[in-house]
Amino acid sequence: MIGAGGNRSTTSDGAKRLRTLDLIDAHAGGDIGRVIVGGVVDLPAATVAERARRLQRDADGLRRLLTQKPHGDPSQCVNLVVPPSAPNADAGLVIMGTMGYPGFSGSNAMCTAAALVEARLLPLPEPERDLVLETPAGLTRLTLTARDGRLDAVAYDALPGFAIPGVHSAHVEGWGRVRFRLVHGGVFYAVVDAVDVGLDPARATVSELTRFFDALFTQVVPNLELAHPEHGAMPPLSLGLLAGPLQADPGGTPRVDVAVYMEGGVICAGPTGTGTTALLVWLHERGQLAPGAGVRAVSPSGQEFVGTLTDTVTVGDRPGARTRIAGRPYLLARSRIIVDFDDPLIDERGLAEILA
Repeated sequence: MIGAGGNRSTTSDGAKRLRTLDLIDAHAGGDIGRVIVGGVVDLPAATVAERARRLQRDADGLRRLLTQKPHGDPSQCVNLVVPPSAPNADAGLVIMGTMGYPGFSGSNAMCTAAALVEARLLPLPEPERDLVLETPAGLTRLTLTARDGRLDAVAYDALPGFAIPGVHSAHVEGWGRVRFRLVHGGVFYAVVDAVDVGLDPARATVSELTRFFDALFTQVVPNLELAHPEHGAMPPLSLGLLAGPLQADPGGTPRVDVAVYMEGGVICAGPTGTGTTALLVWLHERGQLAPGAGVRAVSPSGQEFVGTLTDTVTVGDRPGARTRIAGRPYLLARSRIIVDFDDPLIDERGLAEILA
């Protein structure tokens, strides 16, 4: 059983105002995931989902600390490794970002796997091993593959994806009537056909993409209530995906250029894992992807994940699909940050209580 934690003893009043956090940074598909491997006290709760809700309710300062200056950036996500509650899980994972507390994230699961190996909390695969993560959205099995003494690839069986029936639309200033589908790939996405809006994910600038999604979300989010057929009410929409046409590759896997938007004005560096699942489900709904077929989802920066639609399933009362997503995480840094509660840039609310 794997979980981050640790204790720090202090001997002076001044030292009691200092805390430290141990982090391992990695990226998968270009999107950075910061993994906390020490410095956070345990948050007793029955399940990982309950730990995430407790963090959101009582200790949101940890998320704010590591997604805002001076210790973080809005484009980066934060991953807290906690003890699992499921008997067949190796570790629990709570994911945090500017969008809040998503139930799952594929790129962050990959980054967490790399960090656990780097921190020697998980043996290096020889050459392959499974890792089962308990996330707020459920259990996910990852397959880790090593080569030449390094973690070389991570693939995972994604949570079943599905699309809400019907095409939604909204009038967006500067773009006219924009149609989109609501697709759940682990979290909900508004998926937009790039051809419909005349915006090429591979050629548009970041400012153009941001302006489009900012305008769309301004119109859409206040009027949407999202629900999962098995889990009930979901958080407000915070992710968008612009999908280009399916491009055949005679010598390999077909390609789709995508751009993923995250609430807060962020265009993700990569296609994201949940975004790749949403893309596969969207293509299947359009009759463009059959079970067993795969797609390379390629971001504006050229980063890619390979997704395979492995099977069709039922999610509650709705048709859905199972997918498998593959990519490679890369280590970036191992660091210890100092949190000084006397620093005016540090917001102590919901933070002091959970730092060891």
